[in-house]
Amino acid sequence: MAKELILGAFEVMAPTFLANSWRHPRARPEGYATLEAWQGLARQLDAGGFDFLFFAEALAYPMTPEGTVPEVVVREAVQFPVHDAPLVISGLAATVDRLGFVVTSSTTAERPYLLARRFSTLDHLTAGRIGWNIVTSDMQQALVKLLGDDEVTPHDARYARADEFVSLCLDLWERAWDDDAQPMDKGSGVFNDPGKVRWTSHHGDHFDLEGYFPIAPSPQRTPTLFQAGASRTGRDFAGRYAECIFTQERTVEKASALVQDLRSIAVSHGRRPDAVKVVNGLSVIVGDTEEEAAALRQELTDAPSREAMAALFMGWSGIDLTSFDPATTLEEIHTEVGQSLLAQYKDPTRTVGQVLDGLRETMGGFKVTGTPQSVAAQIERIAAETDVDGFLVEFTFGGTASYGDFIDRVMPLLREKGLLPAEPRRGTLREMLTGSGSAALPADHPGAHAVVA
Repeated sequence: MAKELILGAFEVMAPTFLANSWRHPRARPEGYATLEAWQGLARQLDAGGFDFLFFAEALAYPMTPEGTVPEVVVREAVQFPVHDAPLVISGLAATVDRLGFVVTSSTTAERPYLLARRFSTLDHLTAGRIGWNIVTSDMQQALVKLLGDDEVTPHDARYARADEFVSLCLDLWERAWDDDAQPMDKGSGVFNDPGKVRWTSHHGDHFDLEGYFPIAPSPQRTPTLFQAGASRTGRDFAGRYAECIFTQERTVEKASALVQDLRSIAVSHGRRPDAVKVVNGLSVIVGDTEEEAAALRQELTDAPSREAMAALFMGWSGIDLTSFDPATTLEEIHTEVGQSLLAQYKDPTRTVGQVLDGLRETMGGFKVTGTPQSVAAQIERIAAETDVDGFLVEFTFGGTASYGDFIDRVMPLLREKGLLPAEPRRGTLREMLTGSGSAALPADHPGAHAVVA
């Protein structure tokens, strides 16, 4: 029997994502900064049966290791401008009553108390439909300049900070209040029972906190936890904390191996193998004929300049490909920024020049192109051969144009194949994605007991 897939829509609050869509005739980039445009997208996704809208929040933009911003970043809108996605969520939650929302926030740039407060508030305002995509940050060179840090934080040190960060947030969300701590009793004058609101005292390697957490328990208490790092350290972190893991593999062989590895890591942390749901990136182009779809895919591939793609790669990986001899390879190159991305391009048979020329085709997850029937069949095959739990359908042309054909022409075929539920999922985001029937963290999650490391 086919597994019913999870579906999210992958977006960034910017004119474009992979530097390849805002110039296309189908694109309407001018609405990226408006609530109205995002409300239209939320309504489309909600009605179409998507489970959630995912914002790949970016705090900065590509910058060279020397601290300069390539002109192409500004000229061609290479993740520039990029707006503050968490601020739009409450407006979208008021627009639709079923769709979930996932927002990326960095443990390198943020502070635990402020982030915990923000996500608790969003969990209240969305009725439990919020998720946190935990990252340790790309665009590290720019963050050093913008946040006043001394230098790029080493990769494994960022994950050590992230471990303490998440543990402290879990302590605030799960232990700071009893469920019945708010009697709101007018007769006795007791709004909050002091005996059921706990003082948090934390003194760790990275953070110190003394005080009460001033947000009462929200529907989920802890937002549904996503994670998107695929390095060895990132996988171990995900196996401990993540409930849903976002991956960007492009072959069924690598995706299948990664899914199995992530589940085995979860087991090593005392969790069930199905405690982590794996969703992979998926770019979809649909046409009336195979030829029409292929031509549209080629238009999308050809849109960004080589220079723009090199800048985007630099922002995500910390590596400026244009600074290397095109005839060399990336085998001996190391980065403290995007190790999982760089690893995807380390190949002794592929030169730097070939990597540069192929970025427009190889960045992102699976790419499926064809008629509705062909696309549905390709998705069915990928799901069966990789055992992924779902997909993040990637931003293509921008706004509602990215998803209309998929919703109207492909999703009905997926439902016929048993790959999507007959009726859209409902409940808190955790209930929708895990099928647990409970808004609370499962008992085998380390946050269920919130023991601060």
